[in-house]
Amino acid sequence: MPRTGVLLSLSREHHTSLVIARAARNAAESNDAALYLTAVKRIEAHWHDMLASHFAQEEALLQLVEDTLDTEIVSRILAEHEELCMLACESCALDSAVRLRRFGDLLAAHVRYEERVLFPQIQSHPRIADETEEPY
Repeated sequence: MPRTGVLLSLSREHHTSLVIARAARNAAESNDAALYLTAVKRIEAHWHDMLASHFAQEEALLQLVEDTLDTEIVSRILAEHEELCMLACESCALDSAVRLRRFGDLLAAHVRYEERVLFPQIQSHPRIADETEEPY
């Protein structure tokens, strides 16, 4: 389903997140300290430049349409946002390849879940379907 309104910009940001996720996984698999450090810095910058506000927008949308969403979907999204925040915001959280790999895997799975499950439900909601701009 083609995205419209606020979901269009969020979907575009998802592409950037998938690139970051792949870089994190690649760095976790390497034995290259420089690549590892570069990936951690990219994650921190991605969090500050985009992901924090991206999550805030999504959470505002969740509140707007929560009456029609399955509570398991909302719970999953919020739990993943919390874990990704913890991993991205604390440099020490990315102190091992295992944790860097977890960030990359979780971010990629999270983006795909939102695109395949959450966004179609949000976009079909009457309060969103009629909006061409941000509804909040």
